[in-house]
Amino acid sequence: MSETPKIVSHMFVNLAKLPLDEKVAKQASSVVDGLIEKMQTELPSISKADWHKLRIAFCGMLAHGWAMGMHPFNCPKAKADGTPLEVRVSKDILLPIEALQSLRYIKKDGLGRVEKAFFEPSPEVKVKEQIDKILAEIEKKHWAK
Repeated sequence: MSETPKIVSHMFVNLAKLPLDEKVAKQASSVVDGLIEKMQTELPSISKADWHKLRIAFCGMLAHGWAMGMHPFNCPKAKADGTPLEVRVSKDILLPIEALQSLRYIKKDGLGRVEKAFFEPSPEVKVKEQIDKILAEIEKKHWAK
C-alpha cells in the first residue's frame, strides 16, 4: 500500500490548515498515485527517491490548490487548529442559464448584494407566446363546436 494518503493528509494540515477525512485522503492519493504510475512508465530512468520527492511535491500542489478554493467535496466545519471555517455560497450559481439570460434589471445594496432582480422572458419566448395565443384564437374561432 502506498503512503500517499499519509503524505496528502500531512500536506493538507500543514499547507491548507484543513484536516482531511480518510475517504477524501484516499481519493486524493489515488489521483497522485495514478499520475506517478503513468509518469513512471514513460520515464523509467528516474530513481525511487526522486519519485518519492515528486510524490511529495504533487501532494503539496494538491493541498495548495485546495486551499486556494479548488475543493469539490470537502467542507470541514473547522480548521486543524480548531477555529471555525466559514463557507459562503452564492445563490446565483444555482440559477439555470435561461433565467440569467432573461435578467433585465438588478438593484444592489450598499455591500454589493442583489436586493431586487427583474426577469423578463427572452424575445423568442415572447414571440412563441404570441404565436400560441393567435393559434388558440384561430382554433377557437374555426374549430370549436
